[in-house]
Amino acid sequence: MRRDAAAEWIRAATERLTISRSVVLCQFPLSLIVVVVAVTAPILRPGLLSNHTFELGFSIILVLLGLCVIVPWREFPQRSLLVVPILDFFAIALVRDGAMQTQPGLGVLVVFPVLWLMRSSLPTWAGLALTFAGSLLVTAWPLVGAFDPALLHSYLGVLLLPVVMLSIAVGMRVMNSRTLAREQELERKERDLNELLRAAIDRERVLTAILNTVDVGLTAVDAHGTTTLTNRQQELFNRLIVGSDDGDGETGKLMFGPDKVTPLPPNRRPIYRALTGETFADQLIWVGDGEAQRALSTAARPIKDADGGITGALIACSDVTELVDAVNAKDAFISNISHEFHAPLTSVLGYLELVLEDEHPLPPHLLGYVDVAGRNAERVLHLVADLLSTAGDRVRVHPRPVDLAALIEMSVRSNRLRAQKNGVKLKTTTQSPLWTLIDPLRISQVLDNLLSNAIKYSPGGGVVSIQAEETESAINLHVDDRGMGMTEQEAQQVFSRFYRTPGARRADIDGAGLGLAITKSIVESHGGVIHCVSAPGKGSRFTVTLPVNGEVSRTAQDSLEESV
Repeated sequence: MRRDAAAEWIRAATERLTISRSVVLCQFPLSLIVVVVAVTAPILRPGLLSNHTFELGFSIILVLLGLCVIVPWREFPQRSLLVVPILDFFAIALVRDGAMQTQPGLGVLVVFPVLWLMRSSLPTWAGLALTFAGSLLVTAWPLVGAFDPALLHSYLGVLLLPVVMLSIAVGMRVMNSRTLAREQELERKERDLNELLRAAIDRERVLTAILNTVDVGLTAVDAHGTTTLTNRQQELFNRLIVGSDDGDGETGKLMFGPDKVTPLPPNRRPIYRALTGETFADQLIWVGDGEAQRALSTAARPIKDADGGITGALIACSDVTELVDAVNAKDAFISNISHEFHAPLTSVLGYLELVLEDEHPLPPHLLGYVDVAGRNAERVLHLVADLLSTAGDRVRVHPRPVDLAALIEMSVRSNRLRAQKNGVKLKTTTQSPLWTLIDPLRISQVLDNLLSNAIKYSPGGGVVSIQAEETESAINLHVDDRGMGMTEQEAQQVFSRFYRTPGARRADIDGAGLGLAITKSIVESHGGVIHCVSAPGKGSRFTVTLPVNGEVSRTAQDSLEESV
């Protein structure tokens, strides 16, 4: 309470000082000129100070200046200030009358009270009336009580100064009105700017609250890689990324690749990639060390101006450590359980073969039972082999120079009978020969998986086409069908282990959801990429890009990732 009272007292004192200063400044020019005239009178105008009329006017002006200083004008009505310029007219009339013989031009001093009146809040008509009356008083004062018809021209001459002052007053009022209008416009614009500023501050508070609420780390950088915006979650991630700054805004000592141990090169870090114009998602990196190490899924997008120039970038980081651990645990479980199944199944198949090869043949009905058991055991063994193939991140391959066109032709021949049963026509368009460095067994498995799927998911028949073409850095293999197709979301998940589309389940099409996962693993083990484009009822296109020299180009891989 005391602090508020003190602040109010300071504000009131400041306002009183401002008003008193304004009043003094309005009266001071007139007082200064009159004082200068009086001081120089003994030299320039001898006898002026001995004139009682001049002395009276001079004294009134000085008294009015003193009143302007000591009177608390803030406690009086605002228009009470106008008593000072009105009394100035009387004082100037006395000063002019007293100095008429030596300084008749002192009547122009009325311009000071005129300016005061026209700058006040008086109505225009009142200000003009007081201006004319006050100016007339100054010029007519010597003629009051001494009317002489012979001096008629002198009576008419007293109107000159009032008319001049009236003209000055009108011009002053016009200028004051324009100035006031500009001031009001500036005040309005200032209010609008203040409202916009408050709204911007409120939006910034809301944005900050939103950014600090989400569990995704967000970072915005300018074109030089300097951080311009970040949230609380990203600050937690930054604490894990300790080490020396190498100048690009990212500390790299504790930023690693997917294997958790290989330091991430500067040109593969999210900020650097985004500032070079890349748009990517789901880049897995590891930050920190020891037990505090965390897996982050990063995504980035460059920020561009109207001309397409890069002005910055936005990077998002999500903590996926638990998800990565769960995937690894699932892979370990699949691998372990597959190994556990593999040995007894091999034993079962071996003993079934011994039974069939025994010198004492079994009755026909028992031979049928053994044959069914053998087929089912082989089916489970193949399923276990598929599980083992998908348990690891990469499949082991043994590349050697191979004619891919010949592999395609062999795969087409092996799938032609199945295609005929489904009413599907196989069409091949390839360059021949098409030599490249691949594992023929694994790539044959890829071709068989893609062709068998295209045939299987074309229940209404149609055409399945296989195209292969070579570019400077890669070989592109396309498998197209006109079957049931998938939605865009289903096409993105189709390479996941055990995933089967709802349409395949409704159509009761056989499958375990492992074929495409194995295909992707084989392609990636060759340094290639695979993706799918599909539409419901229009079919699907699977595209495999294999490197010519054993390493697929970054441009090709990024273009495929963006198309997916």
